[in-house]
Amino acid sequence: MQTISSHSGRTAKVSGPVREITKAEYTTTAVKPAQFPENGWPEVAFVGRSNVGKSSLINAMLNRKKLARTSQNPGKTRTINFFNVEDRLYFVDLPGYGYAKVSKSESAKWGEMVDSYLKNRPQLKHIFLLMDIRHEPSVYDRQIHEWCKHYNLSFTVIATKSDKIKKSQVQKHLAVIRKALGEEAPPIPFSSESWEGREVVWDVIEKEIATEVD
Repeated sequence: MQTISSHSGRTAKVSGPVREITKAEYTTTAVKPAQFPENGWPEVAFVGRSNVGKSSLINAMLNRKKLARTSQNPGKTRTINFFNVEDRLYFVDLPGYGYAKVSKSESAKWGEMVDSYLKNRPQLKHIFLLMDIRHEPSVYDRQIHEWCKHYNLSFTVIATKSDKIKKSQVQKHLAVIRKALGEEAPPIPFSSESWEGREVVWDVIEKEIATEVD
């Protein structure tokens, strides 16, 4: 049995790895810091281009079908959504970027909201940058990657939709993303259909939140 202490002084007793999901639920939607949860649980954030498969990845990670809303219409998520995982941490779904039909003012709001969260949220332990394995990183992908490096934020690149290409082509596509970003480590290939990469991502999460566990 492990105990997690929150900033509020309350503790949550848990047993077993956090990836053994028994509880996963939507908590709140926020557009400004005053609306963020205040119990101090560690957070991991997921960010990526619109329609990169972010909601599908979150659902696969939490073994749920419709917890995070998926849509065929890019740019649907325009808020920061928090999901309670095992009363131990939050998955944070950040709004997608780079959707052409979003106005400049809307895009500026996205930048301000996400910038404020990523730079100033002490509970944030790790960021997952999602990129479509089928394409070379976009300008926006490279910008958010450089941004995370500039501010020395802890992050991992995930190459989504790995089931959309032949297995023999996966390593080639990972190498393209890796080279474009100038990363030493290759991205984690992930499929929300086959769950490829799920355990690897959970390994990263549990390592990052380990300091939160007494």
